[in-house]
Amino acid sequence: MAGGTVVGLDIGSQLMKVVELKKSGANIEVTALDVAPTPQEAFENGVIVDSQLLAKAVKELLSKAHVSAKKVVSSVSGQSSVVVRVVEVAQMGPKELQETMKWEVERQVPFSAADAIMDFTPINRPEGLADGQNMEVLLAVGQREMIDRHADMILKSGLKPDAIEVEPIATGRALLEVPRNVTQAAGHTVGIINIGASNTDISIFRDKLLAFPRNVPMAGDTLTRAIADGLMVDMQTAEQYKRELGEVIFTQQAPQNQFGSGAFGGSEGFADFGGFTDFGTNQQSQFPVDPASPVTQAPEIPAAPGSGSMPFDFEAMGQEDAPLPGPTLDPFNQTVDPTAANPFAPVTGATGEPAPFGGEAPSVMPFDQTVSQPQSNLPVQASTQPAADPMREQLRIQIFNAMAPYLSELAQEVRRSLDYYRGKTSDAPIHELLLTGGSAKLKGLAQFFEAELGIPTRVANPLAGLTMGIKNQSQSVLDEMATLYPVCIGLAARDLVAVPVGPKMPKAPKAAKAPKTPKAPKPVKTK
Repeated sequence: MAGGTVVGLDIGSQLMKVVELKKSGANIEVTALDVAPTPQEAFENGVIVDSQLLAKAVKELLSKAHVSAKKVVSSVSGQSSVVVRVVEVAQMGPKELQETMKWEVERQVPFSAADAIMDFTPINRPEGLADGQNMEVLLAVGQREMIDRHADMILKSGLKPDAIEVEPIATGRALLEVPRNVTQAAGHTVGIINIGASNTDISIFRDKLLAFPRNVPMAGDTLTRAIADGLMVDMQTAEQYKRELGEVIFTQQAPQNQFGSGAFGGSEGFADFGGFTDFGTNQQSQFPVDPASPVTQAPEIPAAPGSGSMPFDFEAMGQEDAPLPGPTLDPFNQTVDPTAANPFAPVTGATGEPAPFGGEAPSVMPFDQTVSQPQSNLPVQASTQPAADPMREQLRIQIFNAMAPYLSELAQEVRRSLDYYRGKTSDAPIHELLLTGGSAKLKGLAQFFEAELGIPTRVANPLAGLTMGIKNQSQSVLDEMATLYPVCIGLAARDLVAVPVGPKMPKAPKAAKAPKTPKAPKPVKTK
């Protein structure tokens, strides 16, 4: 176990996150931590387009966070430029494995292998391998140009790169290895759902080792666009609505799915599903991607009773009670079903058996519309809480209606991933799901996933297992922002928890040193 102070840097499509960690006895201490917006003109679709501008923004973030260390571990991501796979091959030695992985790169990546940087590591499970059993290898491949730009940006920001890692490994380390007081039984399997701004990482870990990674191109921005389109507001207002009023409403009937039950947990098979996003295809995402049409003046969020804020004008918006439409196309089922089924209903087959996609169907409909009546022998008491503002409540429902189809679609993507993994591992159980990332704090989301998938689900706090040594941020702010930091915490903890398990990209090149001035020749001695 190495020591020292290490910086973890995570640059996302919307936010840059940084943390500084050091060993403090048997514990790991946070000595600096902060977040800042990612300059959009410098970072597009996970690719650095202006390393100088991004380096300047990173410098400002480091100064703002009071980061003093220079050694940094950073991450790279991007659907078209980074590929993470767990592949199975016959048992073989290191030299033969090196050659085999070269062929795997040809098979797995959407770009030329000549333009790729590769790393891999065998996954050594605690139970070992039986004779004739395939071995698992964790493979990470990055596009060379993307890696070079990332390394150049790190150097320009004044940091000294130690390693470049992939995000699923870092997230798993932060949530499963950093906490020291958590013990797990052999074979314990955890699904980690990291919901970022533009992508969601679905990663399954068995015995704290990555067993299945998948990236889905829908996340927080998908929900924001849905709100913007449905309520006819700009993206900034939609983001504010999502943060302040967004939640999963379990007593509200979700908008009906115009394509039947197949779109949100139907019975179609997954023979064509490879477990990962299809790279290099011409298939277009069916999620909302176009910016919403701006309005002249975005309405303010109506405040709670007594605040004095103006209520939301629903008549002017024309959105009184009509539920918002669901997605126009199901990417996994092209057959139109005229039956308008509730996408939030428990998924079962025709015989009442558990549906082929995912766990057991929940025994209670997650969006139950029935309201229990109070027993007549109970005393009726006046509520001490102020009455809800009907306009604010109506807006809250409309926000949920806009998000609901995409929340259900995301749950379906998680279900598909879990069932694909189960199918490859003799129906191995998934013991729990951990939600993290910026959108994981959406109110009611953990309960929604648990109801949909039948698996215990909670929002993970990557700061919980760390000693806090910073004084410039209150505990309430840290708790509110905690789900943003799993990647950078896992990066910084790489050499602080144990010998790293997992591939990393090659170390970034060091800055070139100025050539030494040649020494003057010694004078020739004369007799």
